[in-house]
Amino acid sequence: MNKKNIKEIREILKTTEVEFTIKGNSRVYETCCYNEELNECGLIWQGIHGMNVNKWGPTCVTLYSYNMLQKKSTGRIKYSDIENFSPKTKNAE
Repeated sequence: MNKKNIKEIREILKTTEVEFTIKGNSRVYETCCYNEELNECGLIWQGIHGMNVNKWGPTCVTLYSYNMLQKKSTGRIKYSDIENFSPKTKNAE
């Protein structure tokens, strides 16, 4: 994957609510843009679990969350490992 593709993936994830998978993992993840003023997605969800976006870096997105005992967990998703983009489907309420 070249730098142009990675930059495009970063911008799509950062500004659009999408569903995606990660190489070697069949789970579906989704971005959530909760602040329209910033026009930036700040959460990534998988099922009922989610993590906050700490930083949209040049090669990966850095995530964090706190458990109920205030223990911080961090993680990263490389843009080069992301595949199968699709617009986020709205659940019937």
